[in-house]
Amino acid sequence: MMVTKSALGLLLCSSAAAFHSTPLSLRPTASRSPLNRPNQHGSAIKKYITVMAAGESDGKVVIVGSINQDLKTYAPSLPAPGETILGSEFTTTAGGKGGNQAAAAASIGIVSEDAGVHMIGRVGEDAYGDALLASLKSFGVNIDEKESKLAGEHTGIASIIVDSTSGQNTIVVAPGANFALTKEDVKSSLSDLLGGSDRKDVVVLQLEIQPESALQSLQTASELGAITILNPAPAPEGWKLDDKWFASIDVLIPNETELATLCGVTHSEDVKGEGEVAMAKSLLEKGVRQAVIVTLGSRGAMIVTKDDTIMISEPPENPAKLLPVEDAVGAGDAFCGSLAAYLSRGVELEKAASMACGVASTSVRKKGAQESYPSADEMPDCLKVGYGDQFKELADEISSATLKSETTSKNA
Repeated sequence: MMVTKSALGLLLCSSAAAFHSTPLSLRPTASRSPLNRPNQHGSAIKKYITVMAAGESDGKVVIVGSINQDLKTYAPSLPAPGETILGSEFTTTAGGKGGNQAAAAASIGIVSEDAGVHMIGRVGEDAYGDALLASLKSFGVNIDEKESKLAGEHTGIASIIVDSTSGQNTIVVAPGANFALTKEDVKSSLSDLLGGSDRKDVVVLQLEIQPESALQSLQTASELGAITILNPAPAPEGWKLDDKWFASIDVLIPNETELATLCGVTHSEDVKGEGEVAMAKSLLEKGVRQAVIVTLGSRGAMIVTKDDTIMISEPPENPAKLLPVEDAVGAGDAFCGSLAAYLSRGVELEKAASMACGVASTSVRKKGAQESYPSADEMPDCLKVGYGDQFKELADEISSATLKSETTSKNA
């Protein structure tokens, strides 16, 4: 177990100040061979975090969330309050955190064709809505066009400014039709899509739809036996995630700012390392069932479970890491969508997160969100399902041989 006693002690404190602590040196894992974590018998065998039982078939990926038209301006810097600056480029692209995550999950070609990637969301009866539905379908996302279009509502709009030097961005969203997706809508759609007795489906939520609709989605998906993932973005303002939310979440995926907001910490820049671990563990104590994965941008991600804390990075052989960063818009969505895709194929959480980091890393080498996600043909071997399994098999053989040798020695 990687969390120190001081980090565990922090969890007993009720004030936000309890999360401010000294940095914690966490072990990196994802880029190493599966043969270098010793087990209790002294052999080198990797411990995998699993959220899908052996024998279950490939599952569906269902994204419930926002579908937006992105209006994006590139500028030499992000404007300060009250400042007007000249941009260098303007584009209109498909977006919305829900749409982005669905596009990422479908684009990379990981999800089984028989299961598929499905989107539950709403757009207006306007040109933007028509174009967005067509774009999702072009990625291979399954979406009911008749149910998804609403009269009297405008399609959600996201106004984005991108710093063309650093790739950082600011975003303002006008939800429009996204907020017209009701509790009854999601319960009905999920009930139609889920529930295969021998299949482990994955359902992903964000917070760009009405909170009550997002909560209903998590609860319905849980009742139907799906793996549930919540990406709490944007972080709640004026309301909080309570026990009902946490009890329905298998995997929670905040970034550092969202993690601090969920834990009531206002100065997130002062909370790093051990403090972040403590915050993540406090969310597990509130009821998150499997893991909290904190996305860390170029530093990868951190998986925190009740028993372990693991630093994750993209596979070292990912060729994209040698290219310059162009645009970070949609990278977090690339991670969430691709993670769901890998989990739907039964990939262990730690390995799935590493490969999802690789997909996100690949996406930031191009401008845009959905258009930056790699296609199946562009995926390197290190990001394909099955890559590296030979190392796990070898680890199992080493462990088995070691146990057999120890048993023979004791009986001699």
